[in-house]
Amino acid sequence: MPSKNQFRHQPYPTIPVQPPMFCRLQVADGEGTDFSWMHTALKVHKVVLVHGTFMGDDPFAISDTLTNVAAGVPPVRSMLNSLAATLRSGTKPVTDRVIGDVGNYTPEFRDRFQQLVGDDPNVELLNPTWSGQNRSLARADLAVRLFCRLADLRPQPDQRVLFWGHSHAGNGFAILSNLLANERSSVTRFFQAARLTDEHWRRAEQILKDAPGPHPWAQSVLMAAFGTPVRYGWDTTGYRSLLHILHHVSDGEQPAITTRPLFPPHSAADLVTAKFGDWVQAFGIAGTDTASKADAEVVRLLESGLAPPEDQPDTRFLMPERVRNLCARWKTGTRCHSDGQNLLVSYEPCGRKTALGLPIEQSIFGHGVATTLDWLPTHLALVMAHLKP
Repeated sequence: MPSKNQFRHQPYPTIPVQPPMFCRLQVADGEGTDFSWMHTALKVHKVVLVHGTFMGDDPFAISDTLTNVAAGVPPVRSMLNSLAATLRSGTKPVTDRVIGDVGNYTPEFRDRFQQLVGDDPNVELLNPTWSGQNRSLARADLAVRLFCRLADLRPQPDQRVLFWGHSHAGNGFAILSNLLANERSSVTRFFQAARLTDEHWRRAEQILKDAPGPHPWAQSVLMAAFGTPVRYGWDTTGYRSLLHILHHVSDGEQPAITTRPLFPPHSAADLVTAKFGDWVQAFGIAGTDTASKADAEVVRLLESGLAPPEDQPDTRFLMPERVRNLCARWKTGTRCHSDGQNLLVSYEPCGRKTALGLPIEQSIFGHGVATTLDWLPTHLALVMAHLKP
C-alpha cells in the first residue's frame, strides 16, 4: 500500500511492489554467520519478539469477560477482577510449557536469540504481552502496545529497533506502520473507533497528537514478519525496512507467487503435510476473525477500501454472504503482501519430528516452523541478509 495509506486494507490478490524472492533453506545454512553484524552493521540495539494468535495472556477472552461482568456486579467486582488478573498472569506461562516452540515464542527462544547475537542488541519478549485474541481490536491493541514500547525506548536516529513477529503479530505491525505514519485525520478516526481508555491507549494518543507525521521513530523501525496472513495495509512511511518470511511450496500450476487455493477444500493429507506450504497463513484472511460488536468500528476502518469479491460459479450460491466472500477470497490463493520484501521459503526437513511423527516443518499445517529453535539461526541469518540498515 502507498504512503498516506490511512489504514486501508490490502486487496485480494495483491500486487507486490517488489518482486518476491524464492529461497530453499537447510537448517545448517545459518552456521558460520557473524550474528554480531546485527548490531555493528544493521545498528539494531533492541529486538522485540511478538507471538501470534492464541499464544497470549487471554486468547479466548475469558479474562475480558470476567472484567466486563465485574463492572456490572459490584458485590463480587473485586473477586472477579482478581480472578481475571490471575488468569492473565498464568495463561502465557502455561502455554509456553504445553505448546513449546512450535508456533510460539518461548523464553528459551529469547535466550537462544540473545546467545546468537551476544550482548548487543538486547532481545526481549513483548511484556506486557497482547491477548492473542483472533479479532481486529486485539491486533489494534497490540499496535498501540508496540508504539508505547517505542516510546519507552525513544530510539535515536542512528539506532534501530527490530520487531520480530509471527502470524497475526505481523498484522499488528501493519497497524503500527499506519500509526507511525501519523496521518492526523485517520489516526484520530482510529482512536475514536477503538473507544478504549486503557492507560497505554491514552498515552499513545497523546504522543501522536503532539508529533509530526510521519513520526521520527518510524525510520528506526525494522520489521520481520513470519507467516503473516494478508490483511491490513502497510504505510510505507511508517517503517524503515519490512520483510515477510512465508513458508511456500509451489504446486507447479498456480503462478509462482500464489498458493494453491483453499477453496474448493483440499484433502486432509494435503493440509496435515503442508503440501503447498503454510496453510494457516493462507487461511487467516479477512472474514476469519472472531465476530464481536465491540470490533465493528475498528473493522470498518481497517477494512476500508476492501472491495467485495466477484462471485464465481462455485461460490455464487454460498450462504451467508460472509462465507461466500471468504471462499471467493480464498480462491485467489493470495500469499504475498503488497509492501515490503516477500521471501518465499521452502524448507528441507531438519530431522526433528512432531508428536505425530511428521517433520517439524509440517507442524500446525506448515505454520509452526517459523518459531522453532531448530531454525532460529538460519532465520536470523536470512533476516540479516535482507534487512536494509
